[in-house]
Amino acid sequence: MPFGLSGKVETVTETLRIDTATATEPRISYVVARLERAIRGEISARVRPHGLTTLQYTTLSVLNRHGAPLSNAQLARRAYMTPQAISEVIDALEGKGLIKRNRDPNHGRLLPATLTAKGRRVLADCELEVGEMEDRMLAGLSARERALFRKSLKSAVRALGAGFPLG
Repeated sequence: MPFGLSGKVETVTETLRIDTATATEPRISYVVARLERAIRGEISARVRPHGLTTLQYTTLSVLNRHGAPLSNAQLARRAYMTPQAISEVIDALEGKGLIKRNRDPNHGRLLPATLTAKGRRVLADCELEVGEMEDRMLAGLSARERALFRKSLKSAVRALGAGFPLG
């Protein structure tokens, strides 16, 4: 066997050995995708009794965490929704009395959204439900492991340029 061909066979054999060794474990991206679907399902079930969809809950949560009025475009970016989707969500939340929009004094066409008192109450109830789900999901982890898990996830999100700046 010529030298070059032997090297290629060894490389292929080594690649197959690595693939066989990891074949029993799913890819991390697959596990994360399964977790994301499971979390969405759990959140949906927990916020539905409060009259919300997962996207509506996410929008209320983003508004609460930001602590200041946000425009439709800002909400869409922070909640990972299209402008069309966020518009529907905002209309629904406003119709339920959970948010209000007031004209921005500096930009008359902008109508930034803020939580109403009712919106804060509904969100607080939902946050308790979601917190219970997260506690159940992470029950097998110590406080230190939970902190490391959060840090690792945020690092992975940053590495793909999807948020969580350092600081």
